[in-house]
Amino acid sequence: MRIKSVFISSIFLLLTATQLIALAQESEIVRFPRLSAAVDPNEVYIHELLQLALKNSKTSYQLAPSEGKMQQARSIYEMTKAVGNVDLLWTMATDERQTQMIAIKIPIDKGLIGWRIPLLKKERSQIFEKVSTLRHLSTYSAGQEHDWPDVPILKENGLPVVTSTSYEALFNMLQGGRFDYFPRSMFEIWNEFSSHPKHDLHIDEHIILHYPAAYYFFVTPRRPKLAEDLRVGLEAMIKDGSFEKLFKKHNQISIDRANIKHRTIIELDNPLFHLDKSNGYRPELWFQP
Repeated sequence: MRIKSVFISSIFLLLTATQLIALAQESEIVRFPRLSAAVDPNEVYIHELLQLALKNSKTSYQLAPSEGKMQQARSIYEMTKAVGNVDLLWTMATDERQTQMIAIKIPIDKGLIGWRIPLLKKERSQIFEKVSTLRHLSTYSAGQEHDWPDVPILKENGLPVVTSTSYEALFNMLQGGRFDYFPRSMFEIWNEFSSHPKHDLHIDEHIILHYPAAYYFFVTPRRPKLAEDLRVGLEAMIKDGSFEKLFKKHNQISIDRANIKHRTIIELDNPLFHLDKSNGYRPELWFQP
């Protein structure tokens, strides 16, 4: 009797495994780039947002990271090829990127990527204490990865920039005095600070840079149906309030810690991204301090 029970249980498990394999085969794979950063502070939020947005689609989607790590330039190249290894990515929106790929024009970060707090060497924690204008800030150099849109943005505003070919190297360069500050968005900086305990770093308490910017989901032109399913899913989340709830769950602590009202805001222009506030602009989707 026990043998028969074990046999039946084994058959059940085999059928369950077979059904799971079949389900996976029926799903459409959505490949996204595994970022070059050791820690992606947005990963949990983005993945949860993606899964919820695609959940109600008639198509079953399965998210899969790329085999190797990719920098932004390589990810975009794979997205725009006739046959590429990336189907979807989330990155800072630019006018050019919106012509290269299908942009889902919903700021999934509510524009927080454009609010930048300087990361400093601890021994230089007070260098921005008396900085209050863009002109004052221009006497200091910023560090950025070479293919980030922030590089031309900062340069266009007259701010010196030192670049690196890798994200992790920027923390060593900051510690080594290769540049003065590393401007990070308010939803990145706290995790980055805590994940680099060996570096003697400090989060500035005096200023915050701001320029119009946002994270968008971008979908390869090869998959317009995926783009539409994602757009519809995000709109449904906005309508039922789950988008706002998820955003606050993952970002409200960082917003509170930034304490913007007690900082000097230094406004910068963003020549790479033009937000048309006269055509379909939805202020409720953008962060306002």
